[in-house]
Parts: sequence; C-alpha cells; structure tokens
Amino acid sequence: MKIKELLDMLDKIAPFSLQESYDNSGIQFADLDVSIVKILLSLDLTEEVLDEAIKNGVNVILTHHPILFSPLKQITKQNKPLLFKAINHKINLVAMHTNFDLAEHGLNDYVGNLLGIKKIAPLQRSPEKAFKFAVYVPIQYAGKVKQAIFKAGAGKIGNYTETSFNVNGKGTFKPMEGTSPFIGKIGEREEVQEIKIETVVAERDLDLVIQAMKDNHPYEEPAYDVYELLTESSSGIGILGEIDGKPELIEFSRWVKEKLQARYVRLIKSNNRKIKKVALCTGAGGSLLGQLSNKNVDLYITGDITYHSALRAKELGLNVLDVEHFDTEKFFIEALYNQLIKFGIPQNILIKSKKMESPYQLL
Repeated sequence: MKIKELLDMLDKIAPFSLQESYDNSGIQFADLDVSIVKILLSLDLTEEVLDEAIKNGVNVILTHHPILFSPLKQITKQNKPLLFKAINHKINLVAMHTNFDLAEHGLNDYVGNLLGIKKIAPLQRSPEKAFKFAVYVPIQYAGKVKQAIFKAGAGKIGNYTETSFNVNGKGTFKPMEGTSPFIGKIGEREEVQEIKIETVVAERDLDLVIQAMKDNHPYEEPAYDVYELLTESSSGIGILGEIDGKPELIEFSRWVKEKLQARYVRLIKSNNRKIKKVALCTGAGGSLLGQLSNKNVDLYITGDITYHSALRAKELGLNVLDVEHFDTEKFFIEALYNQLIKFGIPQNILIKSKKMESPYQLL
C-alpha cells in the first residue's frame, strides 16, 4: 500500500473535509508514491516517539495532533528539530485531528462508549451539507447504477447504509442530430420503462457519487436531480448522551477517573444533581460551555478548563469534570487502530506507540 492509498482510506474513516478551519489534519510531510513499511500510531510527535519510529523501521507516523498548524517560511534543525529529523529519516507524517474528533465512530464516540454514554447527538453539529440525489435509469441497469453510487458513498443514514427509494415510471426523450442514443432513433420520441432511484448523499461524497453514476449509466446524457436538504448532520464535536442509573456526582466522577486511567481529575461542582445526562468533548472543550447551559446536562466531561472558564461554569450552574487533555485523547491510538483493521490494514504493520506520555509531571 502506498501513502496516497492510506490517505484515501483515512478520508473514508474520518473525512478531512470535516476538520475545523484552524486545523491542519492530513499530510504534514509525505512522498505519496512511497510504499508503506510500518505505521506508528501516536497522540503526538515527540522526540521519544520519533526515536521509537526510527528504531522500529517505521516510515509513517500517524498522529492525532498535527506538528504543523500554520505555514512555515523555513525549516531548520534549530527551529523545528523534530520535523527536521523526521524529514532527514524520510518518515512520512500524517495527522488525524479534528476530523477524527468530529467523525462518527471517531475519538469522542470511542471514549463515550468506554464511559457507557449512550449517544443522543453531537454537542455541536458539523456544518456539512446533505443532499437528496435522484437518477432515472432503465430498469435492466438499475442494479448496476445503484451498486455504483452506494460504493461511492450514497445512501448513508446514521448506522444504515445503501438506503434508497425506488419508483417505476416511463421516461421520454427525442434524440437530436449529433447525439449517439443508447436507445431510440434520431428525430423520434422514445418511451422507456425506467426506475427513479432516490437516495441521500453527504456533501463530501457528492462529486464521487455523480461521477460513479455517469460511469455506470447507459445513457449518453443521464437525467438526475440534486437537492440540498435542511437536515442536521450526525457528525460533530463531542457527544451528548445518557448513562444507565443515576449515580452521585462524586461517585461517578471517581469512576470516570478510574475508567480513563487518569492520574488526576478536577471537579467544578455547581450543584448536587445525580448524573443521568452527560456531555463529553475529548481534549479541550472549554469553548463549548455556553452551548451547554440550555441542554440540561448533569455533567460535562472535558479537558483544559482554565480558571476563568471554571468560574463561568459555576455561573452557568454546570458541573464540569476537567480531565487532563492527554488522558481523554490517549485513546486515539486504540480508536484509530480498530478502524484501520476494519479497513483491511494488516496488523503486522501497525505499531501502537509505547513512548507517548503527558508532557506534565505531578510533583
């Protein structure tokens, strides 16, 4: 497998189009035509992780956090030692950051499942558009076209795939001079028994679906419709859900600490509500506090809560469990590893980093 094929696979797991505007998910440094030897999965690129990759003969490091967030005018050994060293050893660098945070079955869903949170919706939905796609096909070619557009990404609704609605009807057309009709004669109106295939398509897949339809449709000029839908995206930042039972706040907070194997947690307690409705945002989720004030959340689990954000949480009457950034996102490795295996990456070329660790020490 080449790097460019890996990128196509990663785009299916968590489309890069989902990433936030400030982010730089995707290629950091790569030769797209290089064959993959081994892939090292890590939360961050650190000196210890880079040395681990070199020692293990790895030529791809796949991290959650990008090493490049903004454009560079120069790379020197002095100002970018890690990047310089990676380039010098021809190690390809790829990041799956906010696209994997927002994607269905991504990092937030993985950690949510680990904590027993039954997802109801994302905390903040992705702005990605959805479309209704309809195409008119001769009956005998309907199966071929349908299979092609499903393979290209059409028909996904939640955990269901290959969804469509099909209606039989009669299509008419008159081929004019200069055409090469598949059915009918030039200058004569033709009537054909056709099937109208209706399905849904995410914005990221629309061009691929249209091209797949054209490549498999028998007509020279296929008739098709595309309508923007005013539906809410099922992907987005964080998750909002419920847990079984109604444990006490302190009891549940301690359980979360244990389940995440966190070295410490900090509780911002604003009330004594028992816990049922829970919000989660792995990494740094302080910017979402204002959106939670009207969602009747019993506890918000996130990281990197500043002093003033903690005061804001108390002002809003929110209970917040502040878990270190590292301890909510270290599960990136396992979450992405599972997805890569499902997509057919051989286990023997995947390495889970044993050298990644929090940059903080507790004294």
